[in-house]
Amino acid sequence: MIPGRLREALWKFFLIWAGVGLLAVTFRLTPGWAESLPLPGWLTSFVAACLRQGDFVSMLLASSHVYFSAVDRLGHKKARLTAAVILVASGILETVGTLTGIPFGSYTYTDAFGPRIGGVLPLAIPLAWFAVVAGANLTFSQYWHGATRAPLAIATGAFALVFDYLMEPFAYAIRGYWFWAGNVVPPQNYFSWFIFSAMMAWITPIHAGPAARPDARPAITLAIMLGLFLAARISHGI
Repeated sequence: MIPGRLREALWKFFLIWAGVGLLAVTFRLTPGWAESLPLPGWLTSFVAACLRQGDFVSMLLASSHVYFSAVDRLGHKKARLTAAVILVASGILETVGTLTGIPFGSYTYTDAFGPRIGGVLPLAIPLAWFAVVAGANLTFSQYWHGATRAPLAIATGAFALVFDYLMEPFAYAIRGYWFWAGNVVPPQNYFSWFIFSAMMAWITPIHAGPAARPDARPAITLAIMLGLFLAARISHGI
């Protein structure tokens, strides 16, 4: 397991990275903009690469910190099982979805969201499912005292639906992570996010009582992600 000091350093790096990302989406900074700067070639390439891969790095950091929080709340065994179930289940679900149009609707992934598994599924997609499902469940269970597994799973599904609703215009219209057939997000996409997120929260051992020392990292991580979506949508008028 990663030592505590390194985890704290990674958390601070994530906050800084998110802050820079917020500026980038607000002012609509692109790799092309970076390449036009009067800077040394190596620095121009570095800035452009950061802008090009920044969203993937953000998702990698976000899911990592949610996992660290899960380890603290659940222990290593349950955290690993939870992560494995959500990552594998969401990976299969999204692969079937993009190949068949079931259950989300007809869509196609691009290379804009980082490396793709087998040339089909962006690695960041299962990480996003884990960050949202585990992050929401850990947050709700921390502050909703006395809640049992079923209402927490339903609340997690409801949050995932809202999260996806706010994310979609950012993901396909601004960033071009994927393209919807007819350029329209079908209602079944949101319904599927609710159902499958609730199911993942239900079948995994993510349920836990509140920690003696509240851990705000999952809530902060999700708030940062939503803040980036909203800032980008406002900047682009969407």
